[in-house]
Amino acid sequence: MLVYGHPASQVLPLWNYFPVKAIMLNAFQIASTKKLYEKVKEVGLRKVFHIPEGVQIWLDSGGYQALRRGVKLKVENVIKWYNDMKPDYCIALDNPVAPNDPKAEKKVKENIENAKKMYGEVNCELLPVYHPVKEELLWEYYQGYSFSDIKAVGGLIPRILTQKNASRKEGWEFLVRVREMESSWLHALGLGSPTTYPKLMALGYQSADTQTWRHKAAYGKIVLPGKGERHVSGKKIRFGRKKISEEEKVEAVRIARKLGMSWGELVKDFKARAIFNAYVLHLVSSTPSQFPHRMP
Repeated sequence: MLVYGHPASQVLPLWNYFPVKAIMLNAFQIASTKKLYEKVKEVGLRKVFHIPEGVQIWLDSGGYQALRRGVKLKVENVIKWYNDMKPDYCIALDNPVAPNDPKAEKKVKENIENAKKMYGEVNCELLPVYHPVKEELLWEYYQGYSFSDIKAVGGLIPRILTQKNASRKEGWEFLVRVREMESSWLHALGLGSPTTYPKLMALGYQSADTQTWRHKAAYGKIVLPGKGERHVSGKKIRFGRKKISEEEKVEAVRIARKLGMSWGELVKDFKARAIFNAYVLHLVSSTPSQFPHRMP
């Protein structure tokens, strides 16, 4: 299952264009805007963001974004946010851990303690989070998270989506290792891109989330099924400059027409590109076996 990540500042109504099973929002973003937070507490996420009843609402703590601003979230605050906002599924507050982190053991223990505390106090389905750690700490996670039958794997975006060679290979090996250990539902945090989603499904993961559909659109790019990203706007960019061919343009126009859009809108409008990319992700997630998933 694909979970579409949205910033709280702009939730696009993707369900008006194709079936959407779930979206993910950020609790820290919502709680940081007092007026928005009060409105959510009053009427709920679904009404504030006009989310249909059939679409699951997932909520991430926003702990990583907070850390980048120099703020370490308190588990008590996140519990309150989750209970105020009332999502269907929620991600446990976690501290990012890397295999060579000198504080890895301390962070793993804290992550397990946070997850256990939250599990007993939140009113949403909680996903505790695995991180890429050494084998002995991985087993500590496994034993510590035995209370839950749905879990997430996080901390792999830098390895799998932005780095290459050995680091990327190690990231995929860790995903395989967790899948071998766990019989639970597994969700891959941030890894639901068009290239990674089919691989995750081939490994036996049940779900993943992503905001790549938005990020690519912001850089003037669209994603084509099985072909990757193509630059279509007049924006100047420093990377991923591959422009669309005439043959690919025909395919893009065909997809755009299905969504009630024109080629001109794709070139000029961020929202049109974002919805287009989200739809391509929908196609990939609906039939992942039709798209390449060669392991690195």
